[in-house]
Amino acid sequence: MRISDIVSICARNLTRRKMRTFLTALGVVIGVALIIIAISIGIGLQASYEEQLSQWGDLTVIQVYNWGGQMWSSGGGYTEVKEKSLNDETVAKIQAMEGVDIATPFYEVWDPSFQYKTKDGRYQAWGNIYGVYPQALEKLGYKLKEGEYLRDGDREYSVVVGENFVYNFQDTKKKRNNQRNPYPDETGQIPDPFFNIMREKLIMYAPPNKYDDKGEPIGKDFEITPVVMGVLEKNDQNWEATNSVFIDITELQGLVKKYNKQNGIKNKNTAINYQDVRVKCVDVDAVEAVQGQIEAMGFDCYSMNDSREMMQQQALVIQLVLGGLAGFSLLVAAIGIANTMIMSIYERTREIGVMKVIGAELKNIRVMFLLESGMIGLLGGILGVALSYGGSWIFNKVAVGYMGVSKISIIPPWLVLVALFFSMLVGIIFGFLPANRAVKISALEAIKHD
Repeated sequence: MRISDIVSICARNLTRRKMRTFLTALGVVIGVALIIIAISIGIGLQASYEEQLSQWGDLTVIQVYNWGGQMWSSGGGYTEVKEKSLNDETVAKIQAMEGVDIATPFYEVWDPSFQYKTKDGRYQAWGNIYGVYPQALEKLGYKLKEGEYLRDGDREYSVVVGENFVYNFQDTKKKRNNQRNPYPDETGQIPDPFFNIMREKLIMYAPPNKYDDKGEPIGKDFEITPVVMGVLEKNDQNWEATNSVFIDITELQGLVKKYNKQNGIKNKNTAINYQDVRVKCVDVDAVEAVQGQIEAMGFDCYSMNDSREMMQQQALVIQLVLGGLAGFSLLVAAIGIANTMIMSIYERTREIGVMKVIGAELKNIRVMFLLESGMIGLLGGILGVALSYGGSWIFNKVAVGYMGVSKISIIPPWLVLVALFFSMLVGIIFGFLPANRAVKISALEAIKHD
């Protein structure tokens, strides 16, 4: 018997009793639709969590902290760890780890306290200054509003400043309204700063920290003339981009040494132990492994991956619960397929006997019934996919209106293909027993059957 003949017979048998075929397939429709929607909600929740986390911070960045080379042990008290210093050597080890794009210290200087003023001295400001590797800012996702990033080989004392840094400056000739804020006024307009930070010549200085008996400073201010290369966009994720100053870490370390020398400050411990290092991974999947290696070295770490894993577990639990409930409905539908096929065999016993008498092979009879049950499953799968898209659309409309998220249900193409294959497979599996029952029917007894 040709396969085309088998397909033709199957189609005729299924359309002979349209209502029964439809009701049997309806169970598969509901089961498949519920499973697709359950999985799509899990996928949608993960996507919405990722979207929320990406607004809070970069998912691929790890912040490494050092608290003096000690950690709290489970037995109580502090214990020494393998790495005692978060220094250049340690940063180089982190940089060499697989999955790391860039690792840079955020070397912040508090002593001396650097301040800033225009060349004429009228406008003065204070602001945080960070020493970083020149190539780090771009890789860490800091966006430029204007100008250029720091580069190796830039002019001496090249800096990049945050967008609102220029608003830190105060007009020393005014006692009132001596500072402009980067916030909209009553007219909704953001006032312009006193000057253009990219065009004005600045002086960065640090006053001496020694005083005489009268409280007067001993010595003179330590001064340099920085070159503003660019302005970073303010960003809630990278708060340092708001009003801080960034400089090549080597130059900042050199400035501290020059200041100490000018003020006669002797520092026996010349090794620098960084308190903050930022690590940019090549992708989100590499974060967990890299963070584990750094923590094994004895340092505290934080990344958005910690929150991401917790949210993923919540989404997975919801997905499993909804998927389990949907699976029961599909199981009931599968039992309905088996029942329909058994009833069909009883009704077509004489037809089966005739097929055997005229020479139909047992495998062809088995294939015919398996194909019928598989077609019921596939039909239910196709209608279930269509129903799931409708349900997904409704869920997303509700999510936008009441939950404030863009999508809560996402149906990727692979899920549709898996659902269609699975629905047909369920039909074939639960049609296997009836098909075997059909091939075991005696031809002579089948012909005598009314």
